[in-house]
Amino acid sequence: MQVEIVKKLKEWYFNPVLFVRECIGAEPTSQQEEALGNFYKQDRNSIRSGHGTGKDAFASWIILHFMCTRSYPKVVCTAPTNRQLQDILWSELAKWLRKSKIADEFVIQRDKLFHKDAAKEWWARAVSASVKATKEEQAETLAGFHAEHLLIVVDEASGVPDPVFIPLEGAMTQKDNRVLLIGNMTKNQGYFYDSQFHKSINIRWNKLHWDSRKSTNVKEDFVVYMKEKYGEDSNVFRIRVIGDPPLDSENTLIPLAWAISCVDNEIPEFADDEPLYLGVDVARYGEDASIIMPRRGDIILPWKTFRKMNTIDLGGNIFQTFEDTNAKGIAIDEIGVGAGVTDWLQKKPNGYKFVHGVSTSTSSSDRKRWHILRDELWWMMREKCMKQQYSFPSKTPQEVEMSNELCNELSMPSYEFDSEGAISVESKKHAKSRGIASPNIADALSITEYFNNTAYTLWATKSEKKRRERKGFNSETPNINRDSWMTC
Repeated sequence: MQVEIVKKLKEWYFNPVLFVRECIGAEPTSQQEEALGNFYKQDRNSIRSGHGTGKDAFASWIILHFMCTRSYPKVVCTAPTNRQLQDILWSELAKWLRKSKIADEFVIQRDKLFHKDAAKEWWARAVSASVKATKEEQAETLAGFHAEHLLIVVDEASGVPDPVFIPLEGAMTQKDNRVLLIGNMTKNQGYFYDSQFHKSINIRWNKLHWDSRKSTNVKEDFVVYMKEKYGEDSNVFRIRVIGDPPLDSENTLIPLAWAISCVDNEIPEFADDEPLYLGVDVARYGEDASIIMPRRGDIILPWKTFRKMNTIDLGGNIFQTFEDTNAKGIAIDEIGVGAGVTDWLQKKPNGYKFVHGVSTSTSSSDRKRWHILRDELWWMMREKCMKQQYSFPSKTPQEVEMSNELCNELSMPSYEFDSEGAISVESKKHAKSRGIASPNIADALSITEYFNNTAYTLWATKSEKKRRERKGFNSETPNINRDSWMTC
């Protein structure tokens, strides 16, 4: 029996595809099969991919193959966030281990997988790379890992800070030391980008490209949806579907990578003392959606989406959300249909105190900088995304998908300077004229931004204010508008 096991392990050692089929019981796609077949031909592997191609499944298979066919191996896995590691990659790893023939040989924990008979010498670990840490701290993520059989896996590699990769090269010192970079290429610069496109660096890498349109894992409906909503020439389509890096564009308002960095982002503790309020973008056309978005400080909570709903029904749902979330205020984009919704809600008892119509077509607080208020609010979102000050929902896979759609929408509009030198953000009308859907979710976020500097002053309770004072946080911030309700 022992001889047969050794024989089978030798077969699997030289044939990862056979291992996946026989040991794990999975059938790889043609893209995954090509990657499995070529993985050990070079020590450096880089895969840029569209969405839904099975890249985390592939990474899990490689990890299990390496763990099963080597003696006392070490596998180090990293990603931009703990969520990416634990909720996605580690969850995928646990699933395939459970289905495999080697399940009884290994123990999997929240951030570690190890052989039951050699826990300290035969393991895989999940080590998060903090994007907010100092460069020195980031460089420590992969530092100190050395072994005869060493595999380093970097998931969603575009989002991992470049300093993390510095010790990676120093770790690749022995014959069976290998690295896998995989993910959506959200940036057109950095270590991951260079592994694919740098003229002198990329020759050292086994480079693969997984286009979602060519993957049997991806439904055609997904491709059609992305094409219709964002446009085939958009960076969203390039990154999420084709698997290519974004094109350089000086007039892109919010690069997709900036928005993505706000998913699963940590927010300072004083955010808990902020009042919760709602931002509402009301659909103007049949194909658009109305969005009710709760926000507390810079924490964006899961929002509700409604389609083809009349003014009264939408108003009822907004008020019900207001009560269910114990919100303190509501801001509604009152241009067009939104005016009727605002009027209806303001007829509620004390409605004028908590319901505020926002006309984003009015003047900004500084006409020399922004053409209209909508431009100013979008520019504020740009600043927040650039500085990673938002926290978008990420507690469940469904919330992550919601946040991904918000990120996609935030990256849609371009901007330009008008004849007077003020910033003008691409309008919904202009976007529709070039076949791009309305960014309803992002516009709802922009409406909440109108409250951002005043919500605490308007609605925070005395006890909340005292708690923040004890924490040494100064809540005094400038208003962006002179409306009486904003300065009361």
